[in-house]
Amino acid sequence: MDKKTIQVVIVCMVALFGLQLLVNKIWPPVSKRLKPVATNAVAAVAQANAPTQVEGAAPVAPPVIEKPVAGLRPPEQIVVLSNALVRVEFTNYGGGIRSVELLQHRSNEGGSIVLNRETDVPALMIDGDTNAVFAIEQPQPNTVVMRASGVTKQFALGTGYLLTGKVDVTGGGTNLPLVIGMVTPASVKEPIDLLSACWLMNTKFRYADLKHLRKGEQQETGALDWAAVKNQFFTMILTPATNAVAVRCSEINLPIPDGWTSKLPPAGVTATLDLAPSAQTATSREYAFTYYAGPKQYDRLLALGNGQEEVMQFGIWGFISVWLLKGMTFFYGLIPNYGVAIIIITLIIKIIFWPIQAKSIRSMKEMQKFQPLMAKLKEKYKDDQARMNQEMMKLYKEHKINPLSGCLPMVVQIPVFFAWYTMLRNAIELRGAHFLWIKDLSQPDTLAHIAGFPLNPLPLAMGVSMIGQMKLTPQSGDMKQQQIMMWFMPAFFLFICYNMSSGLVLYWTVQQLLSIAQQWWSLRKTAPATPQPA
Repeated sequence: MDKKTIQVVIVCMVALFGLQLLVNKIWPPVSKRLKPVATNAVAAVAQANAPTQVEGAAPVAPPVIEKPVAGLRPPEQIVVLSNALVRVEFTNYGGGIRSVELLQHRSNEGGSIVLNRETDVPALMIDGDTNAVFAIEQPQPNTVVMRASGVTKQFALGTGYLLTGKVDVTGGGTNLPLVIGMVTPASVKEPIDLLSACWLMNTKFRYADLKHLRKGEQQETGALDWAAVKNQFFTMILTPATNAVAVRCSEINLPIPDGWTSKLPPAGVTATLDLAPSAQTATSREYAFTYYAGPKQYDRLLALGNGQEEVMQFGIWGFISVWLLKGMTFFYGLIPNYGVAIIIITLIIKIIFWPIQAKSIRSMKEMQKFQPLMAKLKEKYKDDQARMNQEMMKLYKEHKINPLSGCLPMVVQIPVFFAWYTMLRNAIELRGAHFLWIKDLSQPDTLAHIAGFPLNPLPLAMGVSMIGQMKLTPQSGDMKQQQIMMWFMPAFFLFICYNMSSGLVLYWTVQQLLSIAQQWWSLRKTAPATPQPA
Protein backbone atom coordinates (compact mmCIF):
# COMPACT_ATOMS: atom_id res chain seq x y z
CA MET A 1 0.00 0.00 0.00
CA ASP A 2 1.25 3.46 -0.83
CA LYS A 3 1.43 6.34 1.62
CA LYS A 4 -2.02 7.69 0.78
CA THR A 5 -3.61 4.26 1.25
CA ILE A 6 -1.92 3.88 4.63
CA GLN A 7 -3.29 7.25 5.69
CA VAL A 8 -6.78 6.27 4.54
CA VAL A 9 -6.60 3.01 6.53
CA ILE A 10 -5.47 4.82 9.69
CA VAL A 11 -8.25 7.37 9.36
CA CYS A 12 -10.80 4.58 8.80
CA MET A 13 -9.66 2.68 11.88
CA VAL A 14 -9.78 5.75 14.10
CA ALA A 15 -13.22 6.58 12.68
CA LEU A 16 -14.50 3.07 13.42
CA PHE A 17 -13.30 3.16 17.00
CA GLY A 18 -14.87 6.59 17.45
CA LEU A 19 -18.19 5.45 15.96
CA GLN A 20 -20.03 4.85 19.22
CA LEU A 21 -18.89 8.15 20.69
CA LEU A 22 -20.01 9.95 17.53
CA VAL A 23 -23.41 8.26 17.57
CA ASN A 24 -23.92 9.22 21.22
CA LYS A 25 -23.05 12.82 20.38
CA ILE A 26 -25.43 13.05 17.41
CA TRP A 27 -28.27 10.91 18.78
CA PRO A 28 -27.77 10.94 22.55
CA PRO A 29 -29.79 8.37 24.49
CA VAL A 30 -30.51 11.09 27.04
CA SER A 31 -33.54 13.13 26.07
CA LYS A 32 -32.82 16.66 24.88
CA ARG A 33 -35.45 17.79 27.36
CA LEU A 34 -33.33 16.50 30.23
CA LYS A 35 -32.00 19.62 31.96
CA PRO A 36 -30.86 20.51 35.44
CA VAL A 37 -33.91 21.09 37.61
CA ALA A 38 -34.70 24.77 37.94
CA THR A 39 -37.06 26.51 40.35
CA ASN A 40 -39.94 26.53 37.89
CA ALA A 41 -39.45 22.79 37.24
CA VAL A 42 -39.70 22.03 40.95
CA ALA A 43 -42.83 24.15 41.13
CA ALA A 44 -44.33 22.24 38.21
CA VAL A 45 -43.73 18.91 39.96
CA ALA A 46 -45.20 20.25 43.18
CA GLN A 47 -48.26 21.43 41.28
CA ALA A 48 -48.62 18.00 39.63
CA ASN A 49 -48.54 16.38 43.09
CA ALA A 50 -51.01 18.84 44.55
CA PRO A 51 -54.34 17.49 45.89
CA THR A 52 -57.06 17.16 43.28
CA GLN A 53 -60.79 16.88 43.59
CA VAL A 54 -62.83 14.09 42.00
CA GLU A 55 -65.97 15.42 40.35
CA GLY A 56 -68.93 15.25 42.74
CA ALA A 57 -66.80 14.40 45.77
CA ALA A 58 -65.65 16.39 48.75
CA PRO A 59 -62.15 17.90 48.55
CA VAL A 60 -59.38 15.54 49.69
CA ALA A 61 -56.44 16.49 51.86
CA PRO A 62 -52.85 15.38 51.35
CA PRO A 63 -51.66 12.36 53.34
CA VAL A 64 -50.37 13.15 56.82
CA ILE A 65 -47.59 10.82 57.93
CA GLU A 66 -46.74 10.82 61.59
CA LYS A 67 -43.40 12.48 62.21
CA PRO A 68 -42.11 12.19 65.78
CA VAL A 69 -41.05 15.12 67.86
CA ALA A 70 -37.30 15.63 67.93
CA GLY A 71 -35.68 13.48 70.62
CA LEU A 72 -38.71 11.21 70.97
CA ARG A 73 -38.15 9.00 67.89
CA PRO A 74 -38.96 5.38 68.74
CA PRO A 75 -36.39 2.60 68.12
CA GLU A 76 -35.92 1.41 64.54
CA GLN A 77 -37.76 -1.80 63.68
CA ILE A 78 -36.50 -4.15 60.97
CA VAL A 79 -38.48 -6.85 59.17
CA VAL A 80 -36.67 -9.25 56.83
CA LEU A 81 -38.06 -11.03 53.77
CA SER A 82 -35.73 -13.58 52.20
CA ASN A 83 -35.44 -16.50 49.81
CA ALA A 84 -32.53 -18.45 48.31
CA LEU A 85 -31.36 -15.45 46.25
CA VAL A 86 -32.00 -12.31 48.23
CA ARG A 87 -32.43 -10.90 51.75
CA VAL A 88 -34.46 -7.69 51.95
CA GLU A 89 -34.50 -5.54 55.11
CA PHE A 90 -37.50 -3.25 55.61
CA THR A 91 -37.34 -0.40 58.11
CA ASN A 92 -40.11 1.52 59.87
CA TYR A 93 -38.00 4.67 59.45
CA GLY A 94 -39.37 6.13 56.22
CA GLY A 95 -41.35 2.96 55.49
CA GLY A 96 -39.10 1.38 52.86
CA ILE A 97 -36.18 -0.94 52.09
CA ARG A 98 -33.04 -0.30 54.10
CA SER A 99 -30.89 -2.78 52.15
CA VAL A 100 -30.99 -5.65 49.65
CA GLU A 101 -28.41 -8.41 50.15
CA LEU A 102 -27.74 -10.59 47.10
CA LEU A 103 -26.88 -13.95 48.64
CA GLN A 104 -25.34 -15.57 45.54
CA HIS A 105 -23.03 -12.69 44.58
CA ARG A 106 -19.90 -12.08 46.61
CA SER A 107 -18.15 -8.76 47.04
CA ASN A 108 -14.45 -8.52 46.24
CA GLU A 109 -13.96 -7.02 49.69
CA GLY A 110 -15.74 -9.94 51.40
CA GLY A 111 -19.36 -10.80 52.15
CA SER A 112 -22.36 -10.58 49.85
CA ILE A 113 -23.20 -7.69 47.51
CA VAL A 114 -25.54 -5.24 49.26
CA LEU A 115 -27.66 -2.76 47.28
CA ASN A 116 -28.87 0.59 48.65
CA ARG A 117 -26.01 0.62 51.12
CA GLU A 118 -24.24 3.74 52.44
CA THR A 119 -27.46 5.77 52.52
CA ASP A 120 -30.03 6.72 55.16
CA VAL A 121 -32.78 7.01 52.54
CA PRO A 122 -34.76 3.76 52.22
CA ALA A 123 -35.75 2.57 48.77
CA LEU A 124 -39.51 2.76 48.02
CA MET A 125 -39.86 5.55 50.56
CA ILE A 126 -42.20 8.42 49.68
CA ASP A 127 -39.77 11.15 48.66
CA GLY A 128 -39.26 13.71 51.43
CA ASP A 129 -40.52 11.50 54.29
CA THR A 130 -37.16 10.47 55.74
CA ASN A 131 -38.28 11.26 59.29
CA ALA A 132 -41.61 9.44 58.99
CA VAL A 133 -42.17 6.48 61.33
CA PHE A 134 -44.43 3.60 60.25
CA ALA A 135 -46.01 0.79 62.21
CA ILE A 136 -44.53 -2.35 60.68
CA GLU A 137 -45.69 -5.99 60.80
CA GLN A 138 -45.14 -9.29 58.98
CA PRO A 139 -48.51 -11.07 58.58
CA GLN A 140 -46.97 -13.82 56.39
CA PRO A 141 -43.40 -15.08 55.88
CA ASN A 142 -43.14 -13.37 52.46
CA THR A 143 -45.19 -10.23 53.20
CA VAL A 144 -44.60 -7.01 55.10
CA VAL A 145 -47.19 -4.31 55.85
CA MET A 146 -46.41 -0.76 57.03
CA ARG A 147 -48.93 1.83 58.17
CA ALA A 148 -48.88 5.52 58.99
CA SER A 149 -51.68 8.06 59.11
CA GLY A 150 -53.34 7.97 55.67
CA VAL A 151 -50.76 5.62 54.11
CA THR A 152 -50.61 1.80 53.94
CA LYS A 153 -47.75 -0.02 52.19
CA GLN A 154 -47.70 -3.72 51.39
CA PHE A 155 -44.79 -5.67 49.88
CA ALA A 156 -44.45 -9.33 48.93
CA LEU A 157 -41.32 -11.24 47.90
CA GLY A 158 -41.48 -14.16 45.45
CA THR A 159 -38.87 -16.82 44.72
CA GLY A 160 -36.59 -14.54 42.66
CA TYR A 161 -35.38 -10.97 42.87
CA LEU A 162 -38.80 -9.42 42.26
CA LEU A 163 -40.96 -7.67 44.84
CA THR A 164 -44.59 -6.71 44.27
CA GLY A 165 -45.79 -3.60 46.06
CA LYS A 166 -48.89 -1.55 46.66
CA VAL A 167 -49.36 1.80 48.38
CA ASP A 168 -52.81 2.97 49.45
CA VAL A 169 -53.15 6.69 50.18
CA THR A 170 -56.21 8.23 51.79
CA GLY A 171 -56.77 11.71 50.45
CA GLY A 172 -53.44 11.75 48.62
CA GLY A 173 -52.24 13.85 45.69
CA THR A 174 -52.44 12.74 42.08
CA ASN A 175 -48.88 11.41 41.85
CA LEU A 176 -46.79 9.46 44.35
CA PRO A 177 -43.01 10.08 44.34
CA LEU A 178 -41.20 6.86 45.33
CA VAL A 179 -37.43 6.64 45.84
CA ILE A 180 -35.94 3.91 43.63
CA GLY A 181 -32.77 3.59 45.71
CA MET A 182 -29.07 4.42 45.50
CA VAL A 183 -26.29 2.52 43.72
CA THR A 184 -22.54 2.68 44.24
CA PRO A 185 -19.75 0.59 42.66
CA ALA A 186 -20.04 -2.98 43.92
CA SER A 187 -16.28 -2.96 44.63
CA VAL A 188 -13.40 -0.48 44.55
CA LYS A 189 -12.23 -2.06 41.27
CA GLU A 190 -15.42 -1.39 39.33
CA PRO A 191 -15.51 1.77 37.17
CA ILE A 192 -17.46 4.59 38.73
CA ASP A 193 -18.38 6.05 35.33
CA LEU A 194 -20.80 3.13 34.78
CA LEU A 195 -23.10 4.42 37.56
CA SER A 196 -26.29 5.82 36.04
CA ALA A 197 -30.03 6.24 36.23
CA CYS A 198 -32.04 5.06 33.24
CA TRP A 199 -35.65 4.78 32.13
CA LEU A 200 -37.91 3.83 29.24
CA MET A 201 -40.17 6.59 27.93
CA ASN A 202 -42.42 6.12 24.90
CA THR A 203 -40.46 2.92 24.03
CA LYS A 204 -37.21 4.94 23.90
CA PHE A 205 -34.34 4.24 26.27
CA ARG A 206 -32.92 7.20 28.19
CA TYR A 207 -30.16 7.48 30.74
CA ALA A 208 -28.22 9.99 32.83
CA ASP A 209 -24.74 9.02 34.01
CA LEU A 210 -22.38 10.84 36.36
CA LYS A 211 -21.26 13.10 33.51
CA HIS A 212 -24.80 14.51 33.36
CA LEU A 213 -25.58 14.33 37.08
CA ARG A 214 -22.50 16.31 38.10
CA LYS A 215 -24.12 19.26 36.35
CA GLY A 216 -26.96 19.09 38.87
CA GLU A 217 -30.14 17.16 39.58
CA GLN A 218 -31.82 15.95 36.40
CA GLN A 219 -35.49 15.53 35.58
CA GLU A 220 -37.66 14.32 32.72
CA THR A 221 -41.44 14.30 32.50
CA GLY A 222 -43.64 12.17 30.27
CA ALA A 223 -45.16 8.70 30.12
CA LEU A 224 -42.48 6.46 31.64
CA ASP A 225 -42.74 2.66 31.64
CA TRP A 226 -40.10 2.19 34.34
CA ALA A 227 -36.98 3.74 35.84
CA ALA A 228 -33.83 2.25 37.35
CA VAL A 229 -30.50 2.99 38.96
CA LYS A 230 -27.56 0.73 38.13
CA ASN A 231 -23.85 0.12 38.47
CA GLN A 232 -21.71 -2.14 36.28
CA PHE A 233 -23.40 -5.43 37.17
CA PHE A 234 -26.43 -4.75 39.41
CA THR A 235 -29.61 -2.74 39.19
CA MET A 236 -32.81 -1.67 40.98
CA ILE A 237 -35.84 -1.18 38.70
CA LEU A 238 -39.19 0.32 39.70
CA THR A 239 -42.01 -0.57 37.29
CA PRO A 240 -45.46 0.94 37.97
CA ALA A 241 -48.70 -0.80 36.96
CA THR A 242 -49.58 2.33 34.97
CA ASN A 243 -47.19 4.77 33.35
CA ALA A 244 -45.29 7.09 35.67
CA VAL A 245 -45.23 10.80 34.93
CA ALA A 246 -41.74 12.00 35.90
CA VAL A 247 -38.29 10.85 36.98
CA ARG A 248 -35.66 12.77 38.94
CA CYS A 249 -32.09 11.64 39.52
CA SER A 250 -29.01 13.04 41.19
CA GLU A 251 -25.48 12.29 42.36
CA ILE A 252 -24.68 11.55 46.02
CA ASN A 253 -21.17 12.37 47.27
CA LEU A 254 -19.57 9.64 49.40
CA PRO A 255 -16.48 9.37 51.62
CA ILE A 256 -13.37 7.82 50.06
CA PRO A 257 -13.09 4.13 51.07
CA ASP A 258 -9.88 2.21 51.67
CA GLY A 259 -8.32 0.88 48.48
CA TRP A 260 -10.06 3.39 46.21
CA THR A 261 -8.08 3.53 42.93
CA SER A 262 -10.24 5.62 40.60
CA LYS A 263 -9.18 9.16 39.74
CA LEU A 264 -12.81 10.23 40.18
CA PRO A 265 -14.12 10.75 43.74
CA PRO A 266 -16.52 8.06 45.02
CA ALA A 267 -20.19 8.76 44.42
CA GLY A 268 -23.61 7.18 44.27
CA VAL A 269 -26.60 7.69 42.00
CA THR A 270 -30.16 7.92 43.25
CA ALA A 271 -33.51 8.48 41.52
CA THR A 272 -37.17 9.10 42.29
CA LEU A 273 -40.11 8.05 40.11
CA ASP A 274 -43.51 9.81 40.27
CA LEU A 275 -46.22 7.15 40.00
CA ALA A 276 -49.71 7.75 38.66
CA PRO A 277 -52.61 5.96 40.45
CA SER A 278 -53.41 2.44 39.27
CA ALA A 279 -56.86 2.71 40.86
CA GLN A 280 -58.74 5.46 42.74
CA THR A 281 -61.97 6.35 44.46
CA ALA A 282 -63.38 9.62 45.71
CA THR A 283 -61.36 9.41 48.93
CA SER A 284 -58.33 7.22 48.22
CA ARG A 285 -55.82 6.18 45.61
CA GLU A 286 -53.90 2.97 45.00
CA TYR A 287 -50.43 2.70 43.46
CA ALA A 288 -49.31 -0.77 42.35
CA PHE A 289 -45.81 -1.63 41.09
CA THR A 290 -43.04 -4.23 40.91
CA TYR A 291 -39.49 -3.76 42.12
CA TYR A 292 -36.48 -5.71 40.84
CA ALA A 293 -33.26 -5.57 42.86
CA GLY A 294 -30.61 -7.93 41.57
CA PRO A 295 -28.00 -8.74 38.91
CA LYS A 296 -28.09 -7.46 35.33
CA GLN A 297 -28.81 -10.88 33.81
CA TYR A 298 -30.28 -10.50 30.34
CA ASP A 299 -32.68 -13.46 30.51
CA ARG A 300 -34.07 -12.38 33.89
CA LEU A 301 -34.62 -8.82 32.72
CA LEU A 302 -36.16 -9.99 29.45
CA ALA A 303 -38.61 -12.18 31.39
CA LEU A 304 -39.79 -9.12 33.33
CA GLY A 305 -41.18 -7.71 30.07
CA ASN A 306 -41.84 -4.09 29.20
CA GLY A 307 -38.38 -3.63 27.69
CA GLN A 308 -36.54 -3.91 31.00
CA GLU A 309 -33.66 -5.73 29.26
CA GLU A 310 -32.69 -2.27 27.95
CA VAL A 311 -30.99 -1.80 31.33
CA MET A 312 -28.11 -3.82 29.81
CA GLN A 313 -27.43 -0.83 27.51
CA PHE A 314 -25.80 -2.89 24.75
CA GLY A 315 -25.81 0.05 22.31
CA ILE A 316 -25.96 0.12 18.52
CA TRP A 317 -24.48 -3.39 18.19
CA GLY A 318 -26.95 -4.78 20.71
CA PHE A 319 -28.34 -7.52 18.46
CA ILE A 320 -24.82 -8.93 18.06
CA SER A 321 -24.18 -8.60 21.82
CA VAL A 322 -27.33 -10.61 22.59
CA TRP A 323 -26.28 -13.48 20.30
CA LEU A 324 -22.75 -13.48 21.71
CA LEU A 325 -24.17 -13.61 25.25
CA LYS A 326 -26.57 -16.43 24.38
CA GLY A 327 -23.77 -18.35 22.68
CA MET A 328 -21.43 -17.86 25.61
CA THR A 329 -23.99 -19.08 28.16
CA PHE A 330 -24.91 -22.03 25.90
CA PHE A 331 -21.34 -23.30 25.67
CA TYR A 332 -20.84 -22.61 29.38
CA GLY A 333 -23.71 -25.04 29.95
CA LEU A 334 -21.76 -27.68 28.01
CA ILE A 335 -18.31 -26.87 29.42
CA PRO A 336 -18.65 -24.89 32.67
CA ASN A 337 -15.84 -22.42 32.06
CA TYR A 338 -16.46 -19.02 30.50
CA GLY A 339 -12.89 -18.78 29.18
CA VAL A 340 -13.41 -21.97 27.20
CA ALA A 341 -16.84 -20.70 26.05
CA ILE A 342 -15.23 -17.51 24.70
CA ILE A 343 -12.61 -19.55 22.81
CA ILE A 344 -15.31 -21.75 21.22
CA ILE A 345 -17.32 -18.71 20.08
CA THR A 346 -14.15 -17.12 18.71
CA LEU A 347 -13.49 -20.28 16.69
CA ILE A 348 -17.05 -20.16 15.28
CA ILE A 349 -16.65 -16.48 14.36
CA LYS A 350 -13.36 -17.27 12.62
CA ILE A 351 -15.09 -20.01 10.59
CA ILE A 352 -17.79 -17.51 9.56
CA PHE A 353 -15.20 -14.94 8.45
CA TRP A 354 -12.82 -17.52 6.95
CA PRO A 355 -13.85 -16.89 3.28
CA ILE A 356 -13.35 -13.12 3.66
CA GLN A 357 -9.84 -13.48 5.05
CA ALA A 358 -8.96 -16.18 2.51
CA LYS A 359 -10.00 -13.86 -0.33
CA SER A 360 -7.97 -11.04 1.25
CA ILE A 361 -4.85 -13.22 1.43
CA ARG A 362 -5.23 -14.27 -2.21
CA SER A 363 -5.68 -10.63 -3.24
CA MET A 364 -2.55 -9.52 -1.40
CA LYS A 365 -0.63 -12.42 -2.92
CA GLU A 366 -1.74 -11.37 -6.39
CA MET A 367 -0.64 -7.80 -5.75
CA GLN A 368 2.91 -9.02 -5.25
CA LYS A 369 3.08 -9.69 -8.99
CA PHE A 370 2.77 -5.99 -9.71
CA GLN A 371 5.51 -4.79 -7.35
CA PRO A 372 8.08 -4.25 -10.15
CA LEU A 373 5.56 -2.26 -12.19
CA MET A 374 4.58 -0.14 -9.16
CA ALA A 375 8.22 0.53 -8.44
CA LYS A 376 8.73 1.71 -12.06
CA LEU A 377 5.73 4.04 -11.79
CA LYS A 378 7.03 5.53 -8.53
CA GLU A 379 10.46 6.06 -10.07
CA LYS A 380 9.06 7.54 -13.28
CA TYR A 381 6.68 9.99 -11.56
CA LYS A 382 8.59 10.63 -8.36
CA ASP A 383 8.43 14.38 -9.00
CA ASP A 384 4.73 14.37 -9.88
CA GLN A 385 2.72 12.94 -6.99
CA ALA A 386 -0.66 13.61 -8.63
CA ARG A 387 0.33 11.84 -11.83
CA MET A 388 1.78 8.92 -9.91
CA ASN A 389 -1.46 8.47 -7.97
CA GLN A 390 -3.42 8.71 -11.22
CA GLU A 391 -1.30 5.99 -12.84
CA MET A 392 -1.54 3.82 -9.75
CA MET A 393 -5.34 4.05 -9.77
CA LYS A 394 -5.33 3.20 -13.47
CA LEU A 395 -3.22 0.14 -12.70
CA TYR A 396 -5.55 -0.94 -9.91
CA LYS A 397 -8.59 -0.53 -12.16
CA GLU A 398 -7.04 -2.30 -15.15
CA HIS A 399 -6.00 -5.37 -13.15
CA LYS A 400 -8.99 -5.26 -10.71
CA ILE A 401 -6.81 -4.70 -7.67
CA ASN A 402 -8.36 -3.60 -4.37
CA PRO A 403 -5.57 -1.92 -2.36
CA LEU A 404 -7.70 -2.02 0.81
CA SER A 405 -8.51 -5.73 0.59
CA GLY A 406 -5.91 -6.57 3.20
CA CYS A 407 -7.77 -4.46 5.78
CA LEU A 408 -11.20 -5.92 5.00
CA PRO A 409 -11.09 -8.80 7.54
CA MET A 410 -10.27 -6.40 10.37
CA VAL A 411 -12.89 -3.85 9.31
CA VAL A 412 -15.75 -6.37 9.15
CA GLN A 413 -14.84 -7.69 12.61
CA ILE A 414 -14.92 -4.28 14.28
CA PRO A 415 -18.72 -4.51 14.99
CA VAL A 416 -18.12 -7.91 16.61
CA PHE A 417 -15.31 -6.40 18.70
CA PHE A 418 -17.60 -3.58 19.89
CA ALA A 419 -20.42 -6.06 20.57
CA TRP A 420 -18.07 -8.15 22.72
CA TYR A 421 -16.95 -5.00 24.52
CA THR A 422 -20.44 -3.73 25.40
CA MET A 423 -21.70 -7.21 26.32
CA LEU A 424 -18.78 -8.08 28.60
CA ARG A 425 -18.85 -4.61 30.17
CA ASN A 426 -22.46 -5.07 31.38
CA ALA A 427 -23.24 -8.80 31.65
CA ILE A 428 -22.64 -10.30 35.07
CA GLU A 429 -21.77 -13.79 33.83
CA LEU A 430 -18.01 -13.09 33.70
CA ARG A 431 -17.86 -11.42 37.11
CA GLY A 432 -15.53 -13.56 39.21
CA ALA A 433 -15.13 -16.17 36.43
CA HIS A 434 -11.69 -17.87 36.46
CA PHE A 435 -9.58 -19.03 33.49
CA LEU A 436 -5.96 -20.16 33.72
CA TRP A 437 -4.14 -17.41 35.67
CA ILE A 438 -7.07 -14.99 35.24
CA LYS A 439 -9.06 -14.59 38.46
CA ASP A 440 -11.86 -12.45 37.01
CA LEU A 441 -12.66 -12.35 33.29
CA SER A 442 -14.57 -9.09 33.77
CA GLN A 443 -11.38 -7.34 34.95
CA PRO A 444 -7.85 -6.95 33.50
CA ASP A 445 -5.62 -9.99 34.11
CA THR A 446 -3.19 -8.10 36.34
CA LEU A 447 -0.52 -10.37 37.84
CA ALA A 448 1.53 -7.71 39.62
CA HIS A 449 2.37 -4.01 39.71
CA ILE A 450 5.78 -2.70 38.70
CA ALA A 451 6.42 0.81 40.02
CA GLY A 452 2.65 1.22 40.24
CA PHE A 453 2.08 0.07 36.64
CA PRO A 454 -0.10 -3.05 36.21
CA LEU A 455 1.47 -6.04 34.48
CA ASN A 456 -1.25 -7.54 32.23
CA PRO A 457 0.16 -10.52 30.24
CA LEU A 458 -2.83 -11.16 27.96
CA PRO A 459 -2.80 -7.75 26.18
CA LEU A 460 0.96 -8.13 25.68
CA ALA A 461 0.39 -11.56 24.10
CA MET A 462 -2.30 -9.99 21.92
CA GLY A 463 0.16 -7.34 20.68
CA VAL A 464 2.80 -9.98 19.88
CA SER A 465 0.23 -12.06 17.99
CA MET A 466 -0.76 -9.02 15.88
CA ILE A 467 2.88 -8.38 14.98
CA GLY A 468 3.26 -12.06 14.06
CA GLN A 469 0.23 -11.93 11.78
CA MET A 470 1.47 -8.81 10.01
CA LYS A 471 4.90 -10.39 9.48
CA LEU A 472 3.16 -13.25 7.68
CA THR A 473 1.14 -10.84 5.53
CA PRO A 474 2.37 -10.79 1.89
CA GLN A 475 4.35 -7.63 1.17
CA SER A 476 2.28 -5.90 -1.50
CA GLY A 477 3.28 -2.26 -1.34
CA ASP A 478 5.76 0.21 0.05
CA MET A 479 7.90 -1.79 2.48
CA LYS A 480 8.61 1.20 4.69
CA GLN A 481 4.93 2.09 4.99
CA GLN A 482 4.02 -1.52 5.76
CA GLN A 483 6.62 -1.56 8.50
CA ILE A 484 4.94 1.51 10.00
CA MET A 485 1.56 -0.22 9.87
CA MET A 486 3.04 -3.41 11.35
CA TRP A 487 3.98 -1.52 14.51
CA PHE A 488 1.17 1.06 14.57
CA MET A 489 -1.80 -1.34 14.66
CA PRO A 490 -0.49 -3.60 17.50
CA ALA A 491 0.48 -0.52 19.52
CA PHE A 492 -2.95 1.03 18.90
CA PHE A 493 -4.83 -2.09 20.00
CA LEU A 494 -2.50 -2.63 22.96
CA PHE A 495 -3.20 0.92 24.13
CA ILE A 496 -6.99 0.67 23.97
CA CYS A 497 -7.22 -2.93 25.28
CA TYR A 498 -4.61 -2.91 28.04
CA ASN A 499 -7.05 -2.17 30.88
CA MET A 500 -10.16 -3.71 29.31
CA SER A 501 -11.77 -6.89 30.62
CA SER A 502 -9.58 -9.95 30.13
CA GLY A 503 -12.56 -11.73 28.52
CA LEU A 504 -12.51 -9.25 25.64
CA VAL A 505 -8.71 -9.44 25.27
CA LEU A 506 -8.94 -13.25 25.34
CA TYR A 507 -11.33 -13.13 22.37
CA TRP A 508 -9.08 -10.82 20.33
CA THR A 509 -5.90 -12.76 21.17
CA VAL A 510 -7.41 -16.11 20.18
CA GLN A 511 -8.82 -14.50 17.04
CA GLN A 512 -5.33 -13.28 16.10
CA LEU A 513 -3.79 -16.71 16.70
CA LEU A 514 -6.44 -18.32 14.50
CA SER A 515 -5.75 -15.69 11.82
CA ILE A 516 -2.04 -16.54 11.93
CA ALA A 517 -2.89 -20.22 11.48
CA GLN A 518 -5.21 -19.45 8.55
CA GLN A 519 -2.68 -17.15 6.94
CA TRP A 520 0.08 -19.75 7.21
CA TRP A 521 -2.20 -22.42 5.75
CA SER A 522 -3.41 -20.21 2.90
CA LEU A 523 0.10 -19.10 1.93
CA ARG A 524 1.30 -22.69 2.09
CA LYS A 525 -1.44 -23.74 -0.34
CA THR A 526 -0.97 -20.74 -2.66
CA ALA A 527 1.58 -20.95 -5.44
CA PRO A 528 4.40 -18.40 -5.18
CA ALA A 529 3.73 -15.19 -7.03
CA THR A 530 5.49 -14.85 -10.39
CA PRO A 531 7.01 -11.42 -10.90
CA GLN A 532 5.15 -9.27 -13.40
CA PRO A 533 7.52 -7.73 -15.98
CA ALA A 534 7.46 -3.98 -16.04
